[in-house]
Amino acid sequence: MFQPTTFVVLGPDRVGKTTLVNNTYAFLKAKGQGKPQILHFSGPKEYHNSPIDQYIDPIAPINFEEVRYLICDRFGSEVCFYENFRRRLTISDEWAISAESFYDDISEEIHVFLVQRDWEWAKPHHIAELKQLHPSGTKYFLNQQLAVRKLEHEMYYDYMIDYLENKSILNYKAIAPSSPASTLFEFI
Repeated sequence: MFQPTTFVVLGPDRVGKTTLVNNTYAFLKAKGQGKPQILHFSGPKEYHNSPIDQYIDPIAPINFEEVRYLICDRFGSEVCFYENFRRRLTISDEWAISAESFYDDISEEIHVFLVQRDWEWAKPHHIAELKQLHPSGTKYFLNQQLAVRKLEHEMYYDYMIDYLENKSILNYKAIAPSSPASTLFEFI
């Protein structure tokens, strides 16, 4: 079995993760050296028996003779953070470490990137999304939603940097893409 190169892209909402993932996918596809596969992880579903199932289930149907690159949009430690922040459910960091270990075992190499943007960079993207989601929202309502998002943004980095520095079994690199057309290959 061939082992893929795996990219993991971390970062709070509206910092450019998905754009970076999609740009990297398009770059690899154009390059024609083995198919890339995007995996997006957004939390356990009703059919999962444990938090780690969401990481293992999508791997089973992949033919690694064809798929040479896995590009993960979000990953284990983020699920631990978001389940706690948004749903007040505690998922042990051990689940995230198990997911890291699993992907480290199946990958030829694994690159973890933390997209770091300050709140002022992300704020206009949140405002645009809130206006789209709530076109008749009052200024008060939108400001309250924005305040929650700011708190989440700040707490995300507090949690994630502590996790990556003190708990994760993988090395990571903090990045801040300078162009909307950036790919992950610029940071390896």
